[in-house]
Amino acid sequence: MTNELDEQTELLPLPLNVIRTETALTRYPVHRLAKKGTVEIELRNADSSFRWEVSYNSKYGQPGPLAYKVDTLIVNRRIEEAPRPLPALIKLGSLRDIASELGLGSDTSLLKKALLQNAFAGINAKIRYRRTDGADVTTEFAGTRYGLVFSGEKLPNGRQADAVYLVVNEWYRQVLDSAQTRPLDYDYLKDLSPGAQRLYELLSFQMYAALHNLNRAKLIYSEFCTYAPQTRYFEFDQVKKQMYKLHAPHRKSGYIAAVHFQETTDEKGQPDWHMLYTPGPKAKGEFKSATTPKRRVGGRRAVQEALSFELASPSAELEASDSLTSEQERFLGELVAYGVSETEARRLVTEKLEACRAKIPAIPHLPETQGKKNRAGSIRTFLERDDWAVPEAFAQAQAAAEKEKRVQAKRAAIEACPLCDKSGHRFIVTPEHPRGAARVCTHDPATEERYQAA
Repeated sequence: MTNELDEQTELLPLPLNVIRTETALTRYPVHRLAKKGTVEIELRNADSSFRWEVSYNSKYGQPGPLAYKVDTLIVNRRIEEAPRPLPALIKLGSLRDIASELGLGSDTSLLKKALLQNAFAGINAKIRYRRTDGADVTTEFAGTRYGLVFSGEKLPNGRQADAVYLVVNEWYRQVLDSAQTRPLDYDYLKDLSPGAQRLYELLSFQMYAALHNLNRAKLIYSEFCTYAPQTRYFEFDQVKKQMYKLHAPHRKSGYIAAVHFQETTDEKGQPDWHMLYTPGPKAKGEFKSATTPKRRVGGRRAVQEALSFELASPSAELEASDSLTSEQERFLGELVAYGVSETEARRLVTEKLEACRAKIPAIPHLPETQGKKNRAGSIRTFLERDDWAVPEAFAQAQAAAEKEKRVQAKRAAIEACPLCDKSGHRFIVTPEHPRGAARVCTHDPATEERYQAA
């Protein structure tokens, strides 16, 4: 890494509660994240070199959001804390303890159902992953990941269980013992909703690769919907609304600094989008934590695994220059969304920054006949040429917006003022008007105290 990245993250707090999760299976979906309904989970490629199918038990139902939280926060934590080679029995704790850990209160019935949903989720798969020794291996398996023994029941060794135990199936143990791991912020995982948590898990692969190469992380929208899984939409307004809810907590935390959508199509010609992420200070702090020798929790292996991850791996042609300011990054994303190529957009925000400030907000007001056949070319010319003035329609819209802003400010001042009526007037007594007169209120107590209310 460069010194610049070190300087940017030097003062950032490092994650204090790290969980290391395996990178072989966690990229693939097992749970539906929607609260209701069922989602078919069946992934495969054309040449049959990859397969991932998940079935569920009709009695207990498909593993849902709570089962997802149990798997990622409780089961994964106990697996991480267990010795290697992984034992066949792993103690989870009592149902009450697990419920308390998840903030579920004292009712354990839903928790027990979620545990059973996970235990009966069957996986039929053929996958490729990288082992801790650096070798790429392909493995096939069919079955459940683990069984359960509840308190009071008999364990495989004949003893009575004093808590809930996992009975880890052999194929799952082999993968867990050999797969590489990556660090995640455990406390951050706990605070996220299931959808936002799944985005964090998948995006973390790309964030490590992006920070390693000083570029932006990229996820393809359709692939994210497949691997999350989420409902896939084909209208951008629906996509933007769907992803806004998932991006919001990551923007607030500083994990994501900016998100840009770049329109594309999938292999069937259907609408799709590249989602380009600028890493925020939290992502940089996590990366520094993983790659600092004294606190290495995945380190070079985590980075190498991220670089080799097949799901929407970052493209060199989409690299973001680390010299762009946040304002330029914002303009870049807007121009790309309007159809300008990223190369041209980068040149414009670098060479024509003042024009971008003045004219990008006016792009929606360009006449339809102006550049109708080549909208992106028209936008480039509009920003480059001084003789292409801002459209009159934009000036009128700005004037109307400013007028509305003044009206709203005036209305807010009247509503907040305890002295005047709803029209902004107050009735006062003056020597000239001993019976009272109306006066426009200034809403300033120091000014208004000079006048006696009628």
